[in-house]
Amino acid sequence: MLRRLQAALDRHWFAPASLRDLAFVRIVAFASQTLVFLWYPVTLREQLLQTTGSPDLYEPLLILRVLLAPFGQLGEAPPSAMFLIAVYVVAIVAGVLATIGLFSRGAMLAATAANVLLQAHHYSYGEFHHAEALMMIALGALAIGPSAAVWSVDAVRRRRRNGRPLPEMSVFARWPLRLIQWTIALIYLSAAWAKLSNGGLAWFNGYTMTFHYVAVAIETNRAAPAYMATLPPELHIAPSVIAWLLEAAFFVAILVPRLAWVLVVGGATLHLAVFATMGITFLQNILLYSVFVESLRIHAPFALFRRGRRGSPLAEPVAQVPEFNQRGA
Repeated sequence: MLRRLQAALDRHWFAPASLRDLAFVRIVAFASQTLVFLWYPVTLREQLLQTTGSPDLYEPLLILRVLLAPFGQLGEAPPSAMFLIAVYVVAIVAGVLATIGLFSRGAMLAATAANVLLQAHHYSYGEFHHAEALMMIALGALAIGPSAAVWSVDAVRRRRRNGRPLPEMSVFARWPLRLIQWTIALIYLSAAWAKLSNGGLAWFNGYTMTFHYVAVAIETNRAAPAYMATLPPELHIAPSVIAWLLEAAFFVAILVPRLAWVLVVGGATLHLAVFATMGITFLQNILLYSVFVESLRIHAPFALFRRGRRGSPLAEPVAQVPEFNQRGA
């Protein structure tokens, strides 16, 4: 029994997976996070303004203390403006290098550390949110895994130096994707549980959503949530139920890959609807749905995306991959 369980877990986390899929997620994650810094330099200005406020507001998170320790700072005082600017530059430069896969291992680790440091500093002044945590975890997992084994400058240089074709599959290519998948699923499960534990069945009665629309409309002065608040509460019941079901059942996309299309498209639609009506963005969640690329490709519902699947090494069953069989799984 234990042997079968171990074998099942081994297949779940370390069955050979496409290095291209992992590289694709690397490009999506590091490119999008770097573009955030390039397109919205206001994030740096906000952090610099935070350091000029009252020292009483500064309560450094533990991870910030850990990252500042090598620089001789123990977190008692906010980091200097020059230090934050330097970290910001490192985040951009390392992010670009990680995206193209040049000096990839060091670049990914540096970009991850810089992103986490800036995010932790931003949340060390009393205000704390959770939206960015998923991307920080994803960057860390991608930095440790073989994310630049293909589709990278390093891979091209290695192929020219060795004169051998690059591998397409690896037993170490799956676990970073699995880790991010389960992190997404656990975040959604946590949200579903919070709705039930805090609101119970009242969360589905339509009036709860009306209340949130009113609150957002007052806070942001946006027309969309104000209009949604004027609709009869009964019209909000079905969207509330659908949203909760998507959150509670999203883990099925991992265990039943054939259903990944339904849940991923449903999740993206949910986030886009929330953005359209409330202005609350979870773009990072949508981008990180790319970790389901294998399931979306293999079980694509449209014939156009199925073309070329037969005979492709990326679609070979696990049993046909010698590298995995040699491991005794």
